[in-house]
Amino acid sequence: MANEGVRLTQHIATASMCTPSRAAFLTGRYQARSGMSTTGSFRVTFWQASTSGLPEEEVTFAELAKQAGYKTALLGKWHLGEHSSFWSRDYKKHPLNQGYDQFYGPPLGNYKDFGEEGDSTFGSAAPHLFTALRVAIIIVLLTLIIAKKKGLIKMKMCALLCFITFIPLLYIYFITAHFKIVNSFILRDKEVVEQPVRLNGLTGRIVNEAVEFLRNRSVDEEPFLLHVAWLHVHTFLDPSQKFKGRSRHGRYGDCVEEMDWGTGKILEALDKYGFSNNTVVYFTSDHGAHLEEFGMKGQVDGGSNGIYKGGKTHGTFDGGIRVPGIIKWPKNIKAGTTVDEMTSHMDIYYLIAMVTGTQVSADRQIDGKNILKLIKGEESISPHEFLFHYCTDEIHAVRYRPRTGSITWKLAFREPDYLENKTRCRFSCSCDHARLLDPPVLYNLIMDPQENQPIRSDLNEETKQITDKIITSVANHLKSIEPVENQFSVKNAMWLPQLQECCNFPYCTCIDRKYADPESHMDMDV
Repeated sequence: MANEGVRLTQHIATASMCTPSRAAFLTGRYQARSGMSTTGSFRVTFWQASTSGLPEEEVTFAELAKQAGYKTALLGKWHLGEHSSFWSRDYKKHPLNQGYDQFYGPPLGNYKDFGEEGDSTFGSAAPHLFTALRVAIIIVLLTLIIAKKKGLIKMKMCALLCFITFIPLLYIYFITAHFKIVNSFILRDKEVVEQPVRLNGLTGRIVNEAVEFLRNRSVDEEPFLLHVAWLHVHTFLDPSQKFKGRSRHGRYGDCVEEMDWGTGKILEALDKYGFSNNTVVYFTSDHGAHLEEFGMKGQVDGGSNGIYKGGKTHGTFDGGIRVPGIIKWPKNIKAGTTVDEMTSHMDIYYLIAMVTGTQVSADRQIDGKNILKLIKGEESISPHEFLFHYCTDEIHAVRYRPRTGSITWKLAFREPDYLENKTRCRFSCSCDHARLLDPPVLYNLIMDPQENQPIRSDLNEETKQITDKIITSVANHLKSIEPVENQFSVKNAMWLPQLQECCNFPYCTCIDRKYADPESHMDMDV
């Protein structure tokens, strides 16, 4: 793909976590504008049966394409919510209400809990969580029983204390210890067709859905927007039998090879149906590799960010936010092109608007830029002068591209609170506990892409001027952020049993009949 299009070497996600990054990608707007970034522990949507997600009033690039008469489909991961109502499933945040005509995939995503090894996301983040919850539940329950028997409290008081102590502890234990039960399922449009998800062979099923979609467009000759959101290489890593053991890099490498195979099959289908020359193909990742992700047997399951410092969940450093960026469009982009200027996920919103002939929404701030001339080689400087690097709702660093010269600067206000003598955290890096840098430090990202040579921002007159200009840009940017509902508040983020999906109540188990054999499409002939 890179050989046939343009490679963006300084392509930036707006966050080092998937939910906020995807929100910005779909809307062309920093996630702070839609309430998809916040302080505290919740940085992604953890439970599908909640009201957390992309607000329906946001306009996605799928909605732009649909306005222009395009057929649209999302295949794979969504992770931007389903419902707005506290009381019932209203699907206002579902893909079908955000511009997509078709949806097939897990509405949440993929977690290590979804495998068969007994691993747990919450157990990795807080190893003693489940033991502490069990002990707390037992202590509270025994205390209430003893107090009631000794007549220290009356029945009404016992019931009240149970409600405010025992029930919340039991609730927290259930949703964390049974994460797979409440979150692992696949939707076809709004119908649960599989529960729990069979990760093995899912890549092949997504490919089959994509090829079917393209085949239908070759028949009806309708323009289309196909969004394929792979679950590889997020844990749990479960490559199909065809790819197990093929890579020298363990099951992570096997999954990368399977994803490469799936991407190739979709490109073959574009060729077969005559779409390749005039179809924009974009390939990226929602954030960097997770350096702290290990399997239960010590396998390195999180990947590598190469020379770039940091990774998923980290603020400031490029390892978490500098992502692959490839755009292939034979009719308009010269093959084998490289662009070293800074670009953003959010720019794809503008690109889709231009390709489909629609106007970006005039009633809201769009942070993406028109990069068409840049990727066609008609301009040599990024249309972005500044890019703001969020960690929750705080800006931990800012990229600055002066309008002359060739340097890209980064000013860092905070750094992750790393383990001693390491550039990683225990399981994830907290934004709230990041170290404040006083004074802030500058990095010359052209000369020092590894960010190993911090420059004091008050070193000399030049660095002071650069710093002052960046700080002014932050102030102006923050003035443009209007208050919106926090999508990760406790009210929005909490698991709500009344919103829980279940395909076969009360068993909540089913297999997608279309794919009774999970690997039946791994050797498909496009």
